[in-house]
Amino acid sequence: MDSELNILDFSSTYSDNFPKILSELGISLIVTSYQSQRVILVRSNNGKLETKLKAFPRPMGLYADSNRITLGTLNQVIDFQRADSGYADVINGDLDSYEELPKKLQDSELKDITEFREQWDEQIQSVKAADSLFMERATLSTGMINIHDIGWGNDGLWVVNSMFSCLCKLSPNHSFVAAWTPSFISELKPDNRCHLNGMAMLEGEPRYATAFGESDTPEGWRDELGSNGVLIDIVANKVVKSGISMPHSPRCHAGKVYYCASGDGDIHVYDPKLGVSRVLCELQGFTRGMTFFGDLMLVGTSTLRKSEEHIRFKAHPRLLDGQSECGVWLVDVNTGEVIGNLTFSGDVKQIYDIAVVPNSKKPELLQSADALSSHIFEFCRG
Repeated sequence: MDSELNILDFSSTYSDNFPKILSELGISLIVTSYQSQRVILVRSNNGKLETKLKAFPRPMGLYADSNRITLGTLNQVIDFQRADSGYADVINGDLDSYEELPKKLQDSELKDITEFREQWDEQIQSVKAADSLFMERATLSTGMINIHDIGWGNDGLWVVNSMFSCLCKLSPNHSFVAAWTPSFISELKPDNRCHLNGMAMLEGEPRYATAFGESDTPEGWRDELGSNGVLIDIVANKVVKSGISMPHSPRCHAGKVYYCASGDGDIHVYDPKLGVSRVLCELQGFTRGMTFFGDLMLVGTSTLRKSEEHIRFKAHPRLLDGQSECGVWLVDVNTGEVIGNLTFSGDVKQIYDIAVVPNSKKPELLQSADALSSHIFEFCRG
C-alpha cells in the first residue's frame, strides 16, 4: 500500500448516542472510502464507538448480511463468508503458533519472521475480541469496469458496471456478463457514457438504477454534469425521474424508493404509485451511500472535491467553503430527523457505500493475505 496512506489521519468524532444505538440494535456497520483506500468497520465497544480499518484498493460497492460480506474493489469482487467454527483452536493457542526457526537466518528473513509474528499476535487478539469472523472465500477478477453498487439477488450477484454503462453478473469464465443496459445506451463500450452508478434491489431483482445523465457518447455525462441525473425503472427500462443533481445509492424500502440527490446534499423519496418524489432531509455534505435497518436510515456524506465545486453548488453555499462534512448520519426514516452522526475529522474526505452487519456488534474481517488466515480451516465431507 502506498506509504502516504499509512500516515493518513483516520480520527473521528461521534454523537454520544451512536454507539448506544448500534449496541441496542445488535448491529455494526461497514463503510467504504475509495479515496483513503480503506474499508472501515464501525463497532460499539464498551459504550464507545470504534473504527477498525482494513486496506483495499479502491473499495466501493458493498453487500452484507448475517453470513456474508461482499466488496467491489478496483478490479475485483471479493466475497467473505462468516466462519462459525474452525478457528477456536487457533485463538485458544492449541495450534503451534510458529514453525521452528532455522538456526541461521539472514537479516531479511529474520525481519520477515518478526513481522509475521507481530501480525499473528495482533490478529489473534482481534479475533478473540470479535463476536463474528468473516473470512475471504472467493475472489473474481473483473478488470477495471469501475464497479459501483453491488447486490445479491435470486440468481446471483449483480454489479453496476459504470465503465460499460450496464448492470452485469459475474462469471469465472468472463470479466463480466452484461445483463441490462439503459434504453438510451446503444452499445457496450468501455467509455462510461452516462455514469450509471446506483442500483436498488427489490425482491431479489434489480429494480431501479441511477445515472448522471442520458448521454450515449463517451464520457458524455461530463458535459451534462449538474442537475441532469435520472432515476430509471429497470423493469420498464424508462426514466421515471429526471433533473436530479448527481444521484447515487437508490434503495427500495417499505414501498418507496429512496435516493441521494448528492449535489444538493439531499435524500429524496420517490413514490412509484403516484410517480412523485419529495425531499426527506438535507444533510451537510455530498450524500452517497445509504442503507436501512428497520426505521433507521443510515446515510454517508462526503466533503466536496475540487473537481465538483464548479458544477452547480453556488445555489447551495452550505456545501461549500469547508462546510460539508464526511461522515455517517443516522436518520429517522419516518420524519427525516437526524438522530445521530459519526464525523471523520482527519484525512478521510469521502464515503461511497454503507452496509449493516446484523447480529454482530463486533465483526472481524480477515483477508487472504493476513497471517492468521492460512491457519483457519472450514470444511465439509463429500
